[in-house]
Amino acid sequence: MPEEDKRAAGNGNLMERVVELQDELLQSQEKNLLLSAQTRELERVARDAEDMKAELTAQTLLLTDKSRENKHLHQELSRVTGVLDVKLNEVEELRAAVQELQQQLKMRESERDLLAVMLNEAENAQRRAEETYINEKDQQQNNAGWLRPFKPKK
Repeated sequence: MPEEDKRAAGNGNLMERVVELQDELLQSQEKNLLLSAQTRELERVARDAEDMKAELTAQTLLLTDKSRENKHLHQELSRVTGVLDVKLNEVEELRAAVQELQQQLKMRESERDLLAVMLNEAENAQRRAEETYINEKDQQQNNAGWLRPFKPKK
């Protein structure tokens, strides 16, 4: 029997070893599952990082385009501002010219009014002179001649 005890003991050791190996296999499979899940998670994170990188690249290109557009707009606004400054100076010059012309017009109007008054006075004086001349002539005719007593009095 000692051989059978040795065999049984050997079988017991072998069984223990098989159970140990099965436990190690199970732990290895659990580790493998955990590592597979971690690998999938890392792959997902890597894809997300690539997507973010692509989005950042697109945003960079968009910002570059917007910067160029803003630079162009700034240049255009600077040009328009320069033109507006020139036009504003022209408007100021025109305003000064209009004011000067208005003053000249007022002077011409006052001169015209003064000349109109002088003309009216001259016409009135001429009429008075003509009336006086006519009156004097009528009186001379009335005073002269033999028909004077026969003319009706005014």
